This record gives sequence, structure tokens and C-alpha cells, in this order.
Amino acid sequence: MEKKRKRKIRKKKKKWLLYVSLVIVLLAVLGGGYALYEFKFKTYDIADEKVDELIEDNYVIELPDGKEITVDKDGNILEEVSGELVSNSDATSQNPNTSSSSNSGNAETATQNNGNSSNDQASTGTGSSTNPTAPATTEKPTVKSIKAKYTPSLEALEAQANSRINGLIENAKAEYSTKKANGESISIGYFYNKYMAAANGLEASTDATFNTIVGIIEKDLVSNGFDKSHAQSFRTEYEAMKQARRDNILSQVKGAL
Repeated sequence: MEKKRKRKIRKKKKKWLLYVSLVIVLLAVLGGGYALYEFKFKTYDIADEKVDELIEDNYVIELPDGKEITVDKDGNILEEVSGELVSNSDATSQNPNTSSSSNSGNAETATQNNGNSSNDQASTGTGSSTNPTAPATTEKPTVKSIKAKYTPSLEALEAQANSRINGLIENAKAEYSTKKANGESISIGYFYNKYMAAANGLEASTDATFNTIVGIIEKDLVSNGFDKSHAQSFRTEYEAMKQARRDNILSQVKGAL
């Protein structure tokens, strides 16, 4: 009798454990399905002008030769402006009499020089070619020097990208705090879909601009007789920087939530 009673108890325990296991699995499946629905399939109104502006805004990068390029989110160069040309035109527009006064001054100087030229020639005996100017010698660029001169351009891109990402994070924090203060329901799925889409869009735009700059570097390398593969190190560093940026975003979001 005692053995039969123990067997019944064991059977009941097994059934109970089976029921509990089934319930846990069911809840996990339902919970996972709901989470999947919340994050992937449910649609949200995520329109936000501030967020769109951060994503859509073009990058403006200064190149080593002084030119400034404006690059859109697809990596297309929309505008190329030379800083030297702009400054010269500004100077002319601000001083319209510069050329005329300069010409008159040059004429007076020429007259004086003509009067003294005979004395100069007599004293030197060699005329105007006393101190011939030697031609300037230029060193051939190296891979290192070519890559180094583009470092400021890539650093400028990184600074602009980080500024926009920080703006995106601040916008997310502000929206979360406002909803919480107003007693509104906070949907993690909404925040995930809105700001993950924004972060992906911003990253794609930054990638496109980066590839445009690296393409310019590769052309510079090739034109100087080097293989464009020397620019690969920039891509490796950029991927590492992207991963660090993602980790930073996740840590800040976790801290805010």
C-alpha cells in the first residue's frame, strides 16, 4: 500500500511539473510573439521633424586643397566650393577701388623704376638678372603624407556624426522624460522603432560620406603612383569607430530607461 501511495505522489508531481513547464513555455512563446509584434510588426507614428533634420542634413567637409564639398545622404557631392576663390571675390566686392588704385600705384612705381634703371645697371654691370630666382623643388608625396593630409577631413566627418548622434540621443531622452512626466504610457516598441530607424539612417548617411572621402583619397594615391589599397586602413579604423559609437548609444539609452 505504501509503495502504491508513493507511486501516485510521484505521478502527481510529474503531471504538475509537466503543467508548469507547459505554462512557462506557453508564456515564453506568447511573450516572445508579443515582443516580436511590438518591435517588428506593429506600426507607430514616428514622424518627427527634429529627427528627420538630423538624418537628412548634408555633411560639409573641407578637403586638404581648401575646397569645401557638400555631400548628401547618398554620398553625392552636391557642391564644391574653393575657399580661396570665395575669399578673393569677397575682398574685391568689399574694396571695388582696389584694382584701379593698385594699377595707378603700379604705374607710378614703374616710372620711378625706369628712371633709376640706368643707374642700377651701371653700378652692377649685369642688368636686371643679378639674382636669378632658382626653381622651387617639390618633394614627391609619400603614402604616409597623402594619408596624413586627409586626416582632418575624416576627423571633421566624425565630429559632425557624433554631434548628430548626440542630438538624436538627447531628443530620445527628452521625449521619454516628457511622456513619463505627463503620465503617458511608454511603449518600448515605439522608441525602438523610431530611434533605431533614425540611427540606421544616420549611420547610412555617414557611411556614404565616408566612402566619398575615401574615394577621393584613393584617387590621390593612384595619381601619385600608389595602390589605392593603402586607404584600407581608414576603413578598418572607421568600422571600429562605428562599433564604439553603437556601444556608447546603447549605454546611454540603458541609462535613460
